[in-house]
Amino acid sequence: MATTPMADRSAFPGFPNPETIPHDLVSKYATRGPRYTSYPTAPQFRADIEHESIADRWKAGNAAVPCPGLSLYFHVPFCRERCWFCGCHVVIARNKDRGTPYVEALLAEMRLAATLVDAGRPVRQIAFGGGTPTFLTPAQLDRLITAVKTTWKIEPDAEVSIEVDPRTVTIEHLDLLLESGFNRFSLGVQDFNEDVLTMVHRPQAREATDRVLNHLRRRGCDAINFDLIYGLPGQTIGNSGETVRATIEMRPSRIAFYNYAHVPWLKPHQKLLERQGLPDADLKLRIFGQAYRMLDEAGYVSIGMDHFALPEDEMSAALLARTLHRNFMGYTTRRGLDLLAFGVSGISSAAGTYTQNIKDLTPYYDAIEKGVHPWERAFLMSEDDLIRRDLIIDLFCNFHLDTTAFGAKWKLDFRERFACELAALRTFEDDGLISLQDGAIAVTPVGRYFVRNICMTFDKYLEAEAGQRKYSQTL
Repeated sequence: MATTPMADRSAFPGFPNPETIPHDLVSKYATRGPRYTSYPTAPQFRADIEHESIADRWKAGNAAVPCPGLSLYFHVPFCRERCWFCGCHVVIARNKDRGTPYVEALLAEMRLAATLVDAGRPVRQIAFGGGTPTFLTPAQLDRLITAVKTTWKIEPDAEVSIEVDPRTVTIEHLDLLLESGFNRFSLGVQDFNEDVLTMVHRPQAREATDRVLNHLRRRGCDAINFDLIYGLPGQTIGNSGETVRATIEMRPSRIAFYNYAHVPWLKPHQKLLERQGLPDADLKLRIFGQAYRMLDEAGYVSIGMDHFALPEDEMSAALLARTLHRNFMGYTTRRGLDLLAFGVSGISSAAGTYTQNIKDLTPYYDAIEKGVHPWERAFLMSEDDLIRRDLIIDLFCNFHLDTTAFGAKWKLDFRERFACELAALRTFEDDGLISLQDGAIAVTPVGRYFVRNICMTFDKYLEAEAGQRKYSQTL
């Protein structure tokens, strides 16, 4: 996949090192809040599903002008072992034969979706996630990929990505994916310190990552992402710095440096990490601050809340153009697409609806066998939801909102519609986290680290959730 030429790194906005953020701000804003991969967020989804209403909206989306393109996500839940930090929906399995009926179910679910969504709409993004997508054998993967290509109209310049576990992926897997048109690979690194990896039940030698990275580059693929996590037991300023240093030496085009989401009330296995001791908000910010400084000095551009990219990467271009987007797959340069998710627990976002698939394999298979869409929970968005989603995405991704243009787009008086929210934002302005300009809300350099808190001001559902442990810590 081609990157966007961009030589002048000075064009990118500068941001302060998080190490310099006053401790009192960290203490004040260290609360629980959404990561806004959607709005409304998943806790708002309902089990009393209006199947016909969802189907009607999906069909109506085909006639939208301009026609929205499609993003396709395929969730493969199987993992050989459970990582104790994992917040994803996974199925622990070792028998590769379990992949065969699952692939057949994915194919059937695609056919069901194509009865509602015009398969001729352009597909501009495809992602395989998990779990471990390469748990599937090359033959199983090949069957799935072939069916995707014959069912949907994939654009020549589509981003086609996959999450890879360097410990288990084979060269045969990688060659198949490259020859099938995959052009971005996301490597699950997490950390390079062996003690940390042992404490979180994910032993992984650096050599495994080197093997995958070197093979992809020999085959001409440089669009490689590293997933790293901070906030894990055993992480210190010293060993985290070594992980970042090793990452810089390997020079992936993008880096996702995630704040570990500790939600043991949703993922009980995470309680195992509490025995090891978790870093507090202050240490986590120092670890992130050190990483920020090292990556900045190495030439990476800070993207959004927790991503970094080389200046020539198209994500950096999207940051400058203020066109970054965010969905259940994280930050993306592909905005305005309807997202269709296939597989257990997959969440679709299409035509003003959210639908989440059944999480357990047996009832998922049963629904597919009956020819029923495997939706377990859903949400039908109102116009107010659509407006607030657009607003939150702009602030969260691009740290700026042109309120005049936004009002014109949605045919509303911004000051009147959001008078209460603007008043509430004064606290953030007093703390130097935003600037309420004439016709714009601008998140300051320091404020970007508190963007979750800032966006929560516009979330009309949070007040009803006060005191409920639905979200991870914002810092």
